[in-house]
Amino acid sequence: MNVTTKSGWKEAPETTMPVDPGPFDCMPQLLAAARVAPVVRIPYLEHHAYVVCDPELVRAALTHPALLKDITLVPEWMRKPGLMVGSQPPPEYARAMIMSDGENHARIRRIHAPVLSPRNTERWGERVSAKVEGFLDELERSRSAESGEVNIVTDYTHRIPLAFISEMLGLPPEAERQLRGITDVMLYSSDYPARKEAVGALFGAVEGWVRDPAPLRDGVITGLLASSEGPDAAVTEGEVVVWTLGMIITGYETTGSLISASLYEALRRPPEERPRTEEEIKEWVEETLRVHPPFPHPTWRFPTEDVELGGYLIPKGAPVQVSIAAANRRPGEGADSFDAERKGQGHLSFGLGMHYCIGAPLVRLEAQIALGEFLRRFPEARLSAGTAVEWESEWMIRRLSVLPAVLA
Repeated sequence: MNVTTKSGWKEAPETTMPVDPGPFDCMPQLLAAARVAPVVRIPYLEHHAYVVCDPELVRAALTHPALLKDITLVPEWMRKPGLMVGSQPPPEYARAMIMSDGENHARIRRIHAPVLSPRNTERWGERVSAKVEGFLDELERSRSAESGEVNIVTDYTHRIPLAFISEMLGLPPEAERQLRGITDVMLYSSDYPARKEAVGALFGAVEGWVRDPAPLRDGVITGLLASSEGPDAAVTEGEVVVWTLGMIITGYETTGSLISASLYEALRRPPEERPRTEEEIKEWVEETLRVHPPFPHPTWRFPTEDVELGGYLIPKGAPVQVSIAAANRRPGEGADSFDAERKGQGHLSFGLGMHYCIGAPLVRLEAQIALGEFLRRFPEARLSAGTAVEWESEWMIRRLSVLPAVLA
């Protein structure tokens, strides 16, 4: 039943999505909720959040001039300890690119652009290839074990972006183990006090490296710190901290999730149906992005006025999510809809408009290298028949936690 508001626009119907993390795959529930209406309301923190589900409306929402991401628009009731949006520092300390708009966003993006230039991305790709070869050598040695079974997630897919982002940032070698434990709790624990503690631990670690960079290797952090010195400093120390935190989360966790999902879709098929050529590898990664976006719902937007989308009202100030999971699919497609022939056409997993992911070329390159080299090294690898694949997720983030494979 559609309820009409005073403005004449329809009220979005209420439905549910899994808003707390747990050991399950959220995708079927997200797609079921998206079939309720083009725009829905989700009970969230004793209030409501709006989710835009229709593909065309999602495109409109991603570029709508009144749907902004600025940190100052976050309502007080969403600043719950342990929530990522509630963990953002005050804007006077520093603004993150993902929670900025207008000139603030443009300035941060300009400063990040040289780091992720095409030339640097090519150079980063060489470093990723070297790390991939090293991890594949370790997997090769593990085949001498009795079962030959490995968890691809912990033994390969998440190790690659974590090792790479640590080198890219110039972190000390011991940071990798520390970051893995912290980010797992931050993103996937249902214990909100523990998540709050993990957020503080990550912030404290990064702030410590920024204030005392002696343990750091040359990398992005030392480069940004050099720009924070003197009367004409381009950035502040607080910005170095906040921007580093953002690069760790987006450069590590989401890339690892993409690599895992691309290998999952390959290993569940016979070798002759897997990608072989460089072009097939690229198309496979794009289809993985379409069907398995690491962020099924990306980041919050907040209306600066009442907004109408598809005849539905989104009230001023109400938090809004866009369903990338639903927008990437055609009508009637279910959760298990990977089709290599589609080549990921039309997916929105990196966003649209001014907030299009600045690191998209690097993420794609990492996934292509990791997928292609694994399949070349282990062409007969297959999913385990005795251990189940496991997911963990909530409505905004999703990944494989166990991807058991026999290397053969």
